Amino acid sequence: MHLDGKPVRACILPVGSVGTRTVTTVEAVGQSPAGKKIQEAWIGLDVPQCGYCQSGQVMSAAALLERVPQPSDADTDSAMSGNICRSGTYPRIRAPRIRAAIKQASQASQASQA
Repeated sequence: MHLDGKPVRACILPVGSVGTRTVTTVEAVGQSPAGKKIQEAWIGLDVPQCGYCQSGQVMSAAALLERVPQPSDADTDSAMSGNICRSGTYPRIRAPRIRAAIKQASQASQASQA
Protein backbone atom coordinates (compact mmCIF):
# COMPACT_ATOMS: atom_id res chain seq x y z
CA MET A 1 0.00 0.00 0.00
CA HIS A 2 1.00 3.63 -0.19
CA LEU A 3 1.03 5.75 2.92
CA ASP A 4 1.13 9.42 1.98
CA GLY A 5 2.33 8.35 -1.48
CA LYS A 6 5.18 6.15 -0.28
CA PRO A 7 5.14 2.35 -0.57
CA VAL A 8 4.96 0.53 2.77
CA ARG A 9 4.39 -3.08 3.73
CA ALA A 10 0.79 -3.31 4.90
CA CYS A 11 1.47 -6.73 6.41
CA ILE A 12 3.75 -5.29 9.10
CA LEU A 13 2.32 -1.80 9.54
CA PRO A 14 0.27 -1.46 12.72
CA VAL A 15 -3.06 0.11 11.75
CA GLY A 16 -2.87 2.38 14.77
CA SER A 17 0.23 4.06 13.31
CA VAL A 18 -1.65 5.22 10.20
CA GLY A 19 -3.60 7.95 11.96
CA THR A 20 -4.92 10.55 9.52
CA ARG A 21 -2.38 9.86 6.77
CA THR A 22 -3.56 9.05 3.25
CA VAL A 23 -3.77 5.34 2.42
CA THR A 24 -3.87 4.01 -1.15
CA THR A 25 -4.31 0.31 -1.82
CA VAL A 26 -3.87 -1.68 -5.01
CA GLU A 27 -7.62 -1.40 -5.60
CA ALA A 28 -7.32 2.38 -5.94
CA VAL A 29 -3.82 2.85 -7.38
CA GLY A 30 -5.24 2.88 -10.92
CA GLN A 31 -6.97 6.17 -10.15
CA SER A 32 -3.61 7.95 -10.36
CA PRO A 33 -2.05 8.48 -13.80
CA ALA A 34 1.12 6.56 -12.88
CA GLY A 35 -0.83 3.70 -11.29
CA LYS A 36 -3.10 3.40 -14.31
CA LYS A 37 -0.14 3.25 -16.71
CA ILE A 38 1.59 0.65 -14.53
CA GLN A 39 -1.52 -1.53 -14.43
CA GLU A 40 -1.90 -1.29 -18.21
CA ALA A 41 1.77 -2.17 -18.78
CA TRP A 42 1.61 -5.06 -16.29
CA ILE A 43 -1.33 -6.56 -18.16
CA GLY A 44 -0.02 -5.75 -21.63
CA LEU A 45 3.36 -7.37 -21.01
CA ASP A 46 2.05 -10.33 -18.99
CA VAL A 47 4.19 -9.45 -15.99
CA PRO A 48 2.20 -11.36 -13.33
CA GLN A 49 3.26 -14.87 -12.45
CA CYS A 50 1.47 -16.57 -9.54
CA GLY A 51 -0.05 -13.37 -8.15
CA TYR A 52 1.29 -13.57 -4.60
CA CYS A 53 3.55 -10.54 -4.93
CA GLN A 54 1.68 -8.58 -7.58
CA SER A 55 0.07 -6.05 -5.27
CA GLY A 56 3.44 -5.08 -3.85
CA GLN A 57 5.08 -5.06 -7.28
CA VAL A 58 2.40 -2.78 -8.76
CA MET A 59 2.40 -0.45 -5.76
CA SER A 60 6.21 -0.14 -5.75
CA ALA A 61 6.29 0.52 -9.49
CA ALA A 62 3.53 3.15 -9.29
CA ALA A 63 5.29 4.93 -6.42
CA LEU A 64 8.52 4.89 -8.43
CA LEU A 65 6.86 6.57 -11.43
CA GLU A 66 5.23 9.16 -9.19
CA ARG A 67 8.66 9.98 -7.75
CA VAL A 68 10.85 9.47 -10.86
CA PRO A 69 8.87 9.88 -14.10
CA GLN A 70 11.70 8.44 -16.25
CA PRO A 71 13.50 5.94 -14.03
CA SER A 72 16.81 4.36 -14.94
CA ASP A 73 17.33 0.61 -14.62
CA ALA A 74 19.15 1.29 -11.35
CA ASP A 75 16.16 3.31 -10.08
CA THR A 76 13.85 0.45 -11.04
CA ASP A 77 16.03 -2.21 -9.42
CA SER A 78 16.25 -0.20 -6.22
CA ALA A 79 12.52 0.52 -6.06
CA MET A 80 11.55 -3.08 -6.75
CA SER A 81 14.16 -4.76 -4.55
CA GLY A 82 11.98 -4.88 -1.42
CA ASN A 83 9.34 -7.15 -2.96
CA ILE A 84 9.39 -10.81 -2.08
CA CYS A 85 8.36 -13.41 -4.64
CA ARG A 86 7.03 -16.53 -2.96
CA SER A 87 7.40 -18.72 -6.05
CA GLY A 88 10.98 -17.61 -6.65
CA THR A 89 10.45 -16.66 -10.30
CA TYR A 90 11.08 -12.93 -10.02
CA PRO A 91 14.88 -13.14 -9.92
CA ARG A 92 14.66 -14.59 -13.45
CA ILE A 93 12.15 -12.11 -14.86
CA ARG A 94 12.72 -8.98 -12.78
CA ALA A 95 15.18 -7.34 -15.10
CA PRO A 96 13.53 -7.96 -18.45
CA ARG A 97 9.82 -8.00 -17.73
CA ILE A 98 9.44 -5.58 -14.86
CA ARG A 99 11.90 -3.12 -16.34
CA ALA A 100 10.07 -3.29 -19.67
CA ALA A 101 6.70 -2.66 -18.01
CA ILE A 102 8.00 0.30 -16.03
CA LYS A 103 9.65 1.77 -19.13
CA GLN A 104 6.44 1.30 -21.12
CA ALA A 105 4.39 2.98 -18.39
CA SER A 106 6.91 5.83 -18.17
CA GLN A 107 6.80 6.40 -21.93
CA ALA A 108 3.00 6.27 -21.95
CA SER A 109 2.88 8.81 -19.13
CA GLN A 110 5.26 11.12 -20.96
CA ALA A 111 3.26 10.80 -24.20
CA SER A 112 -0.03 11.60 -22.49
CA GLN A 113 1.48 14.75 -20.99
CA ALA A 114 2.76 16.00 -24.35
